[in-house]
Amino acid sequence: MNPAELAREYEEAGAAAISILTEPHYFLGSESDLQEVRKAAKIPILRKDFIVDPYQVYQSAALGADAILLIVAALELSLLKELYAAAIATRLETIIEVHALPELETALQFPKAMLGVNSRNLATLETDLSTAITLAGSIPKDRIAIAESGINNRQEVENLMALGYRGFLIGTSLLKARSPGAALMELIGAT
Repeated sequence: MNPAELAREYEEAGAAAISILTEPHYFLGSESDLQEVRKAAKIPILRKDFIVDPYQVYQSAALGADAILLIVAALELSLLKELYAAAIATRLETIIEVHALPELETALQFPKAMLGVNSRNLATLETDLSTAITLAGSIPKDRIAIAESGINNRQEVENLMALGYRGFLIGTSLLKARSPGAALMELIGAT
């Protein structure tokens, strides 16, 4: 798929932001995809990658990202703090991603970060929305919580909204659709 065309389709369909994979080895993303989307879309862009070095934070800003993803399971606390500080310094928004309650407790230490609850098991890559459902009750109401992965239909979106989620990071189900834009409109209740 052409990233710029897909971004325009998502934007026209009502996406609040666009997530761009830049990790080349496992997810076949690229930094140039992010740059192409930056030129094509006006809505915020999340750089979705394994951010493990402050250099990548500064690079994300230079590439045109508006936000980065920091994965608690992949980072020692000291490095997570360093990356978060770099994001604040570069005015990048952060989504701190968690998969379990201990990770959520770590993420709550970062007051300006959005909380991403990923229902994809990183070891097996299988999805199970019970992760997002279970952790919802431990997320303070004043924090922006984003449900990530495994969302396939409007009913799942509504169920997660009722639990307090205010954003949704959806990729696979949209990319499998014949028309990703139409599928997005259905998910957000615009059709």
